[in-house]
Amino acid sequence: MAAKNGLLLLSTIAAVTLSSLSLAAVASPATRRSQESREAVRAGYYLAADAHLRPLAALDASLYTHLYYYAVAVHPARRTLLLPPDPAAASLLGDFSRAVKAKNAAVKTVLSIGRGGGAGGAAAVAGSGSDPAFAAMAADPASRAAFIGAAVKVARENGFDGLDVAWRFPASAVEMAEFGFLVAEWRAAVPRGFLLTATVYFSNHVFDAPFAGVDYPSETVARSLDWVNVMAFGLRPPGAANANATAFDAPLYDRASHYSASYGVVSWLDAGVPASKVVMGIPLYGRSWFLRNKANSGVGAPVVAAGPKQRGSNATGAMSYAEVQWLAATATRGSRAVITAYDNASVASYVSVGDVWVAFDGVAVVAEKLAFAARCGLLGYFLWPVNYDDANLTVSRRASQVWTQTKISPEFKNVTGGARQTQAPVQRPPALQSPAPTTAPMSSSSTTSSFSRLSWRMLDVRLHLGALLLLLLLVCYQI
Repeated sequence: MAAKNGLLLLSTIAAVTLSSLSLAAVASPATRRSQESREAVRAGYYLAADAHLRPLAALDASLYTHLYYYAVAVHPARRTLLLPPDPAAASLLGDFSRAVKAKNAAVKTVLSIGRGGGAGGAAAVAGSGSDPAFAAMAADPASRAAFIGAAVKVARENGFDGLDVAWRFPASAVEMAEFGFLVAEWRAAVPRGFLLTATVYFSNHVFDAPFAGVDYPSETVARSLDWVNVMAFGLRPPGAANANATAFDAPLYDRASHYSASYGVVSWLDAGVPASKVVMGIPLYGRSWFLRNKANSGVGAPVVAAGPKQRGSNATGAMSYAEVQWLAATATRGSRAVITAYDNASVASYVSVGDVWVAFDGVAVVAEKLAFAARCGLLGYFLWPVNYDDANLTVSRRASQVWTQTKISPEFKNVTGGARQTQAPVQRPPALQSPAPTTAPMSSSSTTSSFSRLSWRMLDVRLHLGALLLLLLLVCYQI
């Protein structure tokens, strides 16, 4: 009887274990269940320094699910939160959440912590180096704790629903480790339901960083943050080695290198961060140059200097989307030649007027990028910055429409394989796969990162089950 009861007990344990392990493998884990129910993100960064370009009263909050106030900085000497000293700027910070929620009660507002600035800050992304004030604060555990507490307090007092860590960008392995400590401690400090995101670059390295092997701590990022906002633009900054010729600033694809938006996005997926925790950035500014010869106005044409300084955005070598449209419209009215081109291979566009050349994301480019994001199963997109849209909010409206359509269409599923190219580009890290044009057929051998994790989970289940059955046979044999 005892042997029979022991056998029955072991059989029951085996059945229960098999059932629980099968559920763990076939059904999605808790994090994936929460990801499937998570609301898609249609976000926008509002640059406080450029509030004059679009006052909050002129912002249509219904076009966004999340609006970021950018930004409150780290004090360069005291390692504390540097609140706006100007009364008007302080008032904007205090009124931001109330003003946008008065237009859209459902919108979530997020306070971004990082370097401020106007168009120069908006466009200077790659190669900008680390923020020394942020690095100094993050390097000291006591400073981190005090800073986190102060930031949460300011955000909640001003009606924000979350915080964004906009450290642009950790530039060494040590700084990346401290970034990981920072976001993990921040997650532990914020109340339940409080959003915590980060503005990041490519996961595996930061281009032009002073040290090699600068990788984000992807496991900590996935565990601690609600999502990451990938700045998939600013890839050809003025002053770079290639700044003597025209180039796209944020192409979706680049088969010759990893200077592409798709590479940046897929680098996070390959690092193990779930697609439903990745939000893709789309620029609302263009990069401009003066051509050496206006008769030679293609991509790669020689240039002599960064483009003209703009009155609105106050930037040299960069234009807001509204300024790009104004440039083309005034040239047309003045009977000047305007060349507008869309590059299918790169999914990028440019406009050339006289000796001024501007690479920018038009609505066709934005639509194609959002289709790519939907195929990758990403959580959503963000516009950088919403102040730079034109008077009709053309890009913001079109992006919202396209994203809504793609998310409800059965054509767009979480199939990262369809976003990878079959022919590898040169000069890429071997651990990463580069994306393909959206017209490329999906490879049958390609799988999403979630599918890969599922396969490993099934193997783990079978190994556990095999060991359990072996133990059962040994007990039965002894009995």
